[in-house]
Amino acid sequence: MKYLLKQTILPFIYLGCMALTAWGVWTMEEDQFALKLILLALNLVLYAVIVCFMAFKDGEMALKTRNANDAERRIIIETGEYRELKVAEEYAPWKGFAVGLIVCAPLIICVIIDVILMYSGTSNDIFQIISTFLYMMVQAIVQLLGGNYFYILLSIPFICCCTGIPYVLGAKKVERQQEMIRQKHEKIYGTDK
Repeated sequence: MKYLLKQTILPFIYLGCMALTAWGVWTMEEDQFALKLILLALNLVLYAVIVCFMAFKDGEMALKTRNANDAERRIIIETGEYRELKVAEEYAPWKGFAVGLIVCAPLIICVIIDVILMYSGTSNDIFQIISTFLYMMVQAIVQLLGGNYFYILLSIPFICCCTGIPYVLGAKKVERQQEMIRQKHEKIYGTDK
């Protein structure tokens, strides 16, 4: 869990930066609808590009770590010598999506509390303000296009896809590279059979 929390730091920091940018665009004059929409969309795309690139690199490193750990495990089995393994950093396809879900945890908590308060009749806008500000890059587009507050939940699949899919693709790249190396090795040295 500690590893996953560490992986969410940068996406969450960028989320805050993009929220500030989106808030700045949102406060522009009302008659500039098209310009606002374009700038907000670019803000969203910039966030996606940054987070996708980071997740891709994380996926590559995670699979390399798993492969290194597998080699260490073989040595442990053969020699009986204990070696330290980085098990938490190993690749697992769900980890990329889990990072996105953790980045969205404040939104989920705020929306749940807000819904509970709404149904209990003691509505408090503070949770809407927190979630709207943190996820302003999505909420500003939603509000500009006429959606209501709960459309902010679209942030969850968006951010999870931005962290999960590139994470898996980064690992696939490493797998392809290793397969190419294995094929070249077989061409040069032949098979082990």
